Amino acid sequence: MSKTKLAYQLLFISGVLLLLTSIFKEEWLIYAKPLVICSVSFFYVVGVDKINYLVLVALLLILSAEILSVIGFKKYFRVINVLGSLYYILNMILLWKSMQKVKIQLKKIFTLQLAITMGLIVYVVYSVADMISLNISNDQVYLNVLIVLFIFFIGFCYYIYLNSKTVVSSSLMIAASCFLIVNILTVLNKLYVYLDVFVVITNVLQVFGHYFLIKFFIEQKDLKPNNVEFF
Repeated sequence: MSKTKLAYQLLFISGVLLLLTSIFKEEWLIYAKPLVICSVSFFYVVGVDKINYLVLVALLLILSAEILSVIGFKKYFRVINVLGSLYYILNMILLWKSMQKVKIQLKKIFTLQLAITMGLIVYVVYSVADMISLNISNDQVYLNVLIVLFIFFIGFCYYIYLNSKTVVSSSLMIAASCFLIVNILTVLNKLYVYLDVFVVITNVLQVFGHYFLIKFFIEQKDLKPNNVEFF
């Protein structure tokens, strides 16, 4: 059996276990989540030509944040926000190579498509933040920092996607979309209104988000910009 095939099998098994624990035994997520991150890490290690250890550090950070979220989201809210902030900083550092490849231009940043997309995202994210602000009044600064970094991360992802012509960047767009939904639903579920279905949706989308982001990092070298005139 090839290592790649084994990696996909481990991803499938850990994903199914995460889904089952989300439905039937939520408290066991503390054990299921590490299995998913370990599987994603193995998928990265066997799939990439040269390992960038920042990717593995980023996965460790988000795993720590997810475990603390299961143990006590409100209790460890500050720590979770700090870990999340560091996670998005590392991911933006990892995406910078692709940003340079597609070229950063003002005329590409201030496009109608990107402006509408990011405008809607900012509106939704801050509407949710305002909705739960009374529950985290003492930790508002930590949340605001995380929101800003997350929006920049989403901006990186969509900018790369809109300015490249290969299918490689589609993985990045899917990952960003998954993380956007996950973050919104997680906060609403933990601090506003609890619904079992939110637990299932967020955990399933987390698996897809981690998978597609790592898939992009593996294929990042094949990214090609649009055929446009750069300055």
